[in-house]
Amino acid sequence: MSALDAAAPALLVLAAVVVVLLPSRARLPGRGAPDVVRGAPEPPVSAGVLVELTAAVLEAGLPLAEAVSVLGGDRGGDAGSVLGRVGAGLRLGLPWHAAWAPAGTLPAHLEDYRAALTFTATSGAPSAASLRAQAVQVRRAAYRRAERAAETLSVQLVLPLGLCALPAFVCWGVLPVVMALVPEVLG
Repeated sequence: MSALDAAAPALLVLAAVVVVLLPSRARLPGRGAPDVVRGAPEPPVSAGVLVELTAAVLEAGLPLAEAVSVLGGDRGGDAGSVLGRVGAGLRLGLPWHAAWAPAGTLPAHLEDYRAALTFTATSGAPSAASLRAQAVQVRRAAYRRAERAAETLSVQLVLPLGLCALPAFVCWGVLPVVMALVPEVLG
């Protein structure tokens, strides 16, 4: 009788205990999916959506300053306050770059929004059609950035995952084969 045959009943009992206990522990309070936290910040609206909304407001007949103010008024958090301040500056007659200057360093989605609207704001011809084309470009740029980040992450995860998987492979793949061959080789 090999060592694997002797350990098989113990492994089956251990597996049964894990299968029986695991689902019940997952249902305990504090385990599983977290509940929605009240007052948690909303995820940022993507720049493509903001540009599309600006185009819709321009089609409705509002000037660009009002469009930015409207988007800032509806959004809470940092994005809403930045857009609200920029819209207020534009309504006061500040040039485009001067209205954005107090905002400082912007999150990526607001930086993309500002860059997409720069031509429309500085040319003096706010066109919803050109903004819709800009929204497509902004979405493509965001998609490319996400792809690059995923590629970088996959390269960075090779070593940690290898260090985790190699011992498991040795314990569950190589060690049982070696243990099964030892009695035949020595005996």
